[in-house]
Amino acid sequence: MPTHSNKMQYTIILKPCPKTRRKITAVKKHLEALYGYTGSLSNKGVHITMAYLRNSQFLDVPSVKTVCESTKPFTFELGSTGYFEKIRNNKKSYVVFYRIIASPEMEEFHERLVKALGDNSSDTGKFIPHITLIRKNVHEDNLREILDLTENSKISSEFLCKYLILGKRSSQNSRWHFEHLDFRKT
Repeated sequence: MPTHSNKMQYTIILKPCPKTRRKITAVKKHLEALYGYTGSLSNKGVHITMAYLRNSQFLDVPSVKTVCESTKPFTFELGSTGYFEKIRNNKKSYVVFYRIIASPEMEEFHERLVKALGDNSSDTGKFIPHITLIRKNVHEDNLREILDLTENSKISSEFLCKYLILGKRSSQNSRWHFEHLDFRKT
């Protein structure tokens, strides 16, 4: 009888303040009105993806917690828009996102986080922290238009980040389970 490995998916995210999440949701709703389904439209769902581990057999969660506990709260800002190219089933599509302008403290945190992820971090070290704006229905013929529209809708804000959120789910379960990992109190 074959054994099925229960691989885990992990997402490591930061949250902007509620006011900024509402502004980003408004941009996403505008994009959806123009281009169709964009992804989640919940204010609660707006986040900065620091790492996404699609198929991980093991994550040293205590090491990630240690990184968080030794990190002082840091600031970051939203930057310009950018995009990732995706190819799935020989079809090209794009994910449009806001870049993050990291403070030196955030960059140092990301480096330590990548080390804590160990063998899981092969792609994470190249990963760009970002806030996804639209991840569906973006094709080459409308990419430039979407980039111009999102760049013109740029939100200027600086954030103070005090915690990280670690999400996990098994490959056999579609529900995410989230845990807040507080940074060091100053």
